[in-house]
Amino acid sequence: MKADTLGKLQCAARDGQCRLFYFDEAGFRAAPPVQRSWSPRGLPHSIEPNSHCKRSVVGALDFGKNSFIYAASARTVKGPDVVDFLDSLIRKGDGCPTVIVLDNASIHHSIDQNTLDRWFLEHKALLFYLPPYSPELNLIEIVWKHFKYHWRRFVTWTRETIDSELAELLGGYGTRFQVNFS
Repeated sequence: MKADTLGKLQCAARDGQCRLFYFDEAGFRAAPPVQRSWSPRGLPHSIEPNSHCKRSVVGALDFGKNSFIYAASARTVKGPDVVDFLDSLIRKGDGCPTVIVLDNASIHHSIDQNTLDRWFLEHKALLFYLPPYSPELNLIEIVWKHFKYHWRRFVTWTRETIDSELAELLGGYGTRFQVNFS
């Protein structure tokens, strides 16, 4: 049922009748995730870990424009960070109704009812929660996967370069990188 509703919302977003965002958080570490690798015969594969060099990113995929909006931070994403990001996203609307698709993470449910009411009344915005355990319905999960496993260069970032490398990677969506959701 939710998948059918999402299909209708996607059609409406393509026709410009509403703004449809897929929202979620992701973490990026200095060392890229290793899915497979090689090493010289007889030697173990090794990557120098740098666990203290990481960034948390909140992001929203604008389905109608196929664009990506994000904010990165060196600290863990908390409920107020989600509210601030969504509030700025909603305020940038052009009077068109806005629907934001979210999973069931506890910080997504920590938004107080007064804020939800204000978003709805002032900006025609509402949150659309996905069923539990259905990441396939949240299209931003596909974008995160591409960022981490396909588009990221296989280099280890340093404390000095992680912010610029992450900004280049995430800022490249729509120009250098893109997912076709048709």
